[in-house]
Amino acid sequence: MSLVLANVEAGYGGDPIVHGASLTVAPGETVALVGPNGAGKSTLLKSVAGVARVSGGTLTLDGRDLVPLSPAQRAEAGAVYLPQDRNIFRTLTVAENLAASAWGAKDIARRRERVVELLPTVKEVMRQRAGGLSGGQRQMVALAMALMAEPKVLLVDEPTAGLSPLLVGEMLDMLIGLARAGLGLLIVEQNARAALDRADRALVLVDGRVVRAGPAAELAGMEDFGQLFFGEAA
Repeated sequence: MSLVLANVEAGYGGDPIVHGASLTVAPGETVALVGPNGAGKSTLLKSVAGVARVSGGTLTLDGRDLVPLSPAQRAEAGAVYLPQDRNIFRTLTVAENLAASAWGAKDIARRRERVVELLPTVKEVMRQRAGGLSGGQRQMVALAMALMAEPKVLLVDEPTAGLSPLLVGEMLDMLIGLARAGLGLLIVEQNARAALDRADRALVLVDGRVVRAGPAAELAGMEDFGQLFFGEAA
């Protein structure tokens, strides 16, 4: 089963920002959303999470209609959103952050144990306040919090923003590893080349519309890719 968007129109109450977008994300698959700034990439991601409003089209996960559900209900259904900013509770310890992200679950200890197995560096900072961690550590804690919700598909918005070039690769490789273990991954990433090098498929958004879609390697190899969408030399 998969996450399936068909002809989705989405925005924040005024005119739609996303126009007729369609995509699928299967278990174990990484799909990257790339395109210029202001293209609607984050809005498309937020439309799945319930942060942006879907005004047209269909949005399902494992055949279940997500559109009527609140963001919390969508997370419970398996569509878990990892935002770029404000993704941790800075005044709480890492352990408290993990517990808060699984609030209401009866098996928090089991979930935490599994997350630590996947992200062992989190264990080293478990008793520290999240706000005192480095940027890379905070992003890892934010990822751990998302995994505490036991997602079927993880919606990741700009996970490498503000990280050093070395940490960019480490973070993306960590996410790809999670996908290869069976998690569906839909990612918006500012470093388009790095994302395309790792993703299975990709979609290019321009002005809220999908203008290209296909295997990530094919899109990365287009002669006009950089010039058309990122102002780079081809």
